[in-house]
Amino acid sequence: MKNLSILLLIYTFILLTGCASTCMEYRSATTAARSEKNLQRAEEWGIKALESPECDPVNDARVPYFLATEVYLKQKNYIKVAEMLNIAEKRNPDQLLESPFKLGDTPVTTIGEGVLAYRDQEWVKIFNNAVDLIQKEKIEDAKNQIETAILLHPSKGENYSTLAAIHLKNQDLDAALNAADRGLEADNTNSMLYQLKADISAQRDELELARDLYFRSIEYSDDPGPIMRKLLFVYIDLGDNEKAIDYSNELLDKYPNDANLYYNVGVLYQRLAKDIQIRSKENFNKLNEMDNPSEILITQVYTEFREVRKYANNAKDYFYEASDLEEDENLDTKHAISEMKSAMNQMDDIFIPSIRKIAKAAGVELD
Repeated sequence: MKNLSILLLIYTFILLTGCASTCMEYRSATTAARSEKNLQRAEEWGIKALESPECDPVNDARVPYFLATEVYLKQKNYIKVAEMLNIAEKRNPDQLLESPFKLGDTPVTTIGEGVLAYRDQEWVKIFNNAVDLIQKEKIEDAKNQIETAILLHPSKGENYSTLAAIHLKNQDLDAALNAADRGLEADNTNSMLYQLKADISAQRDELELARDLYFRSIEYSDDPGPIMRKLLFVYIDLGDNEKAIDYSNELLDKYPNDANLYYNVGVLYQRLAKDIQIRSKENFNKLNEMDNPSEILITQVYTEFREVRKYANNAKDYFYEASDLEEDENLDTKHAISEMKSAMNQMDDIFIPSIRKIAKAAGVELD
């Protein structure tokens, strides 16, 4: 029974590590790279080892891992690095590394962990280089670097958002959307990319699509507040004022101390007040041109003036709340408060008294 236990342990170890021994082609490749420092010869033997039956290409991931990290990486051939890392990960991610190492305080002991470590390490270098190229306005070179970064680490959302940002700067919305879609194919839980698509949809007045995309972005976001504010204005642009108001109340319940949110809700009511104000003044001018204005139109204009005042008052209150929460004096907030006070004064001192006078002359009773 003791011998049987030992055999089982050996068998389990072989399953985990792929194979205890190495094939001739792999030994020749590693000798060429590590002892002879001959990367060309190492590559030649490594390519032979990739498909050699003696090297167990189905289960043994050491050959592609070696080619990626000790040959192609040193040659800065990132296309082949990415290809070999993919093969290694696919063959046997649980296989133990020949030379385990630490990433910070985290031990890296398997092929899968090693692949991820190298992806992360090299991706940072390439991506940062792309950002530097963008800052130097070498855009085509930056795009090429980002495409390399995508090959090496396709799940990194920053690849696609940066590529999309380049296209947005050039006003190429279709290319930006394509970049976002590529990113979502790699990771369909990327909040940033859903938000980017929603922003473009809103810019194109595809408001229902923007609304749905903002919902997806909120679902996967660690910080949904700013996205929820954008969704609020989509409701406004859709003309769904009741939903916008309900949603603003929901937001304030979640973020009761957010000065920006109070300001944005103030903007919501400000926009509602201005929209009705434009319509009400046009109708008021029509009334003044009529010899016998209708009761329906008089009542409508009166109702509109009162709505303008109500929304302006709500906006003023939210702007005051924002002002109280703001750490520094905000001139925009002060101006908004002043503007809403002015709108209320116009209603109180000019328009509502005028419509009452017109109604009295026409024998129309107002509430």
